Amino acid sequence: MLIIKSIILNYDGIMIKPEFSLQKNVIILCDNWYTKQNLVSIVEEYPNLDLIGNARADYVIYDLASAPTGRKGRLAKHGKCLSADDDFTLSDEKINGYYIGVRRVLTNLFGSREGLTYVTTPEKDSGTRRLFFCTIFSEQLQIFCAWLEKAPLNQTGSEWFQYIPLFLYSCRWNIEISYYEQKTFWSLCSYMVRSCKGIEMMVNLINISYCAMKLLPYVDNEFAEYKDKSVQEFRFAISEGIRKQIFFTGFVQNIETQIKSKSVISAIKQAFRKHECHL
Repeated sequence: MLIIKSIILNYDGIMIKPEFSLQKNVIILCDNWYTKQNLVSIVEEYPNLDLIGNARADYVIYDLASAPTGRKGRLAKHGKCLSADDDFTLSDEKINGYYIGVRRVLTNLFGSREGLTYVTTPEKDSGTRRLFFCTIFSEQLQIFCAWLEKAPLNQTGSEWFQYIPLFLYSCRWNIEISYYEQKTFWSLCSYMVRSCKGIEMMVNLINISYCAMKLLPYVDNEFAEYKDKSVQEFRFAISEGIRKQIFFTGFVQNIETQIKSKSVISAIKQAFRKHECHL
């Protein structure tokens, strides 16, 4: 049994760092804009990188090559060309709102490397069919998913087990939520700097602040109540807290300054009086 420690990355044009290649299995989640040769070449470069990605419906996919028959001649590299509409057996029931079909295939995108291809559709007899490519198999994810509390990722002992790689793809949606919240509440697209370096620094600052805010309820019990609150509520609460700290800090400093000033003035007056008495 293969035990895999997995890091799941939402890929959005970010360069994969070599240090990921040393310790953990990394699963990259991406939409069809990135499921292309540029990213696949990176996946092929590192043995612990895997990809689960949405793909264009017109990608060419092939059945696996037939077993050798003993006849003379060159062995076939792959089987027949497959159709997303006709060559996938869909599930009997909807799973998370979709009928799902899956099979092991070969594609021009991944060369001779076998992978899983999923087809999803809202209706069996009609509706658009979406295509997903996956380089990691359900068996490799069994231990990783077995300890999870929430369905459907923990369905390692059911007939849904074969769909677990596709279920992982749903984690990619979190990056869309992140973009929406940063654009709406953190002025991600409303920066007022012009230089490339300034824009990069501003984007990094917003991302760091946003991520710190998201992590805070899980690392500080004082903010634990905001785990399930909206980003607007939590952001407002943090802003209020910062304003109060600034106000009280300034208030205390002003008081201390005034007290010190009065003490100094009083001491000077006393010194003058003593000096006049001696004269």
